[in-house]
Amino acid sequence: MNTNVLLILTLIVMVSAVVITLKVGSTLAKKEDTSTYSLNRGRKWGRLLSLYVVVIIGVLIIFLNVMK
Repeated sequence: MNTNVLLILTLIVMVSAVVITLKVGSTLAKKEDTSTYSLNRGRKWGRLLSLYVVVIIGVLIIFLNVMK
């Protein structure tokens, strides 16, 4: 399979994951009436962001090894 096709497919999957994550987060916030959902929001976003960074770095390492 062409490397460009793999890159485009990976980009589509990653963008859709971000969109779905934000969509789930917003719908849960609307359903939750208590204020405990919004507690430690920065910590939750930090963990989520770190997870995305780890995955992006992993994908970059794989692509760099494939392109050699």
